Amino acid sequence: MATYMELRSLFNRDDLRNRVEVALIVKVHEILQEATPSTERLAWAKGVLSSSYSEAESLLKYALAANVELTTAGILAASDEALLTAVGAAVDKLYA
Repeated sequence: MATYMELRSLFNRDDLRNRVEVALIVKVHEILQEATPSTERLAWAKGVLSSSYSEAESLLKYALAANVELTTAGILAASDEALLTAVGAAVDKLYA
């Protein structure tokens, strides 16, 4: 398990945030393909397209907190699929 200081240091990892940002955009695409997304969810998804950097910073923090049992090495070694799953779960929780 990563310590809080180790997790905090990951907030500033551009490589990790960039990967989360791409996963976020993929999730936005999935939401825009849903048959009947809620009005709020649709508005959020469209807004992300113009502010994906700041949204990725926020979701990175949430995803780290949700996966606090992982080590720093485990987090950094996460596959793209695992990141998409973590980001998707965060989005679904926060913007259902």
